[in-house]
Amino acid sequence: MDRKFFNSVVYACCLEDDFDIFPNGENTEIGERGITLSGGQRARLSLARAVYSNSDIVLLDDPLSAVDAPIAR
Repeated sequence: MDRKFFNSVVYACCLEDDFDIFPNGENTEIGERGITLSGGQRARLSLARAVYSNSDIVLLDDPLSAVDAPIAR
């Protein structure tokens, strides 16, 4: 894991506040056995996963549609 790149992705995708409120921070399990996320949190997390994958090509279909206005800016 590239901690510096991870932290920059978390910052760029505005996940810092979310990680602060999750019970286990960035290690919190999500889904069936973990916590549920809002639409905006899911969108930001998906975007962060795409960015962190460092792929040459990423196809996105309106990734900011579920986030609130301050986050979208």
